[in-house]
Amino acid sequence: MNLKGFDQVGEIGVDAGLCWIGDPCYCVTPDANEHPAESWPEFCSKLDANENDGVMQWKYKAGHAGLGVSVSTGHGDGCYPVYVKRNNEGRVVAVLVVFE
Repeated sequence: MNLKGFDQVGEIGVDAGLCWIGDPCYCVTPDANEHPAESWPEFCSKLDANENDGVMQWKYKAGHAGLGVSVSTGHGDGCYPVYVKRNNEGRVVAVLVVFE
């Protein structure tokens, strides 16, 4: 894998075999009311019903995309490196998580 232009900035620990990409205020705060699942079992049942090879676009309760994306690690639990790419001003323009 070519990581040219990317710098490792950390790691993520995975204990559910998947990674969530999205704004945490919509699903992990006490007042979060946008996530379409009210509990972990309900969240898992929605994942089980998904037929996109472990990648799922989550929608807001109003029905439009953008709430977040869940991605299967393909290898289950573990610790995976996270890389970022920055533009000339130092702003992060890309994030890469490697599940190898």
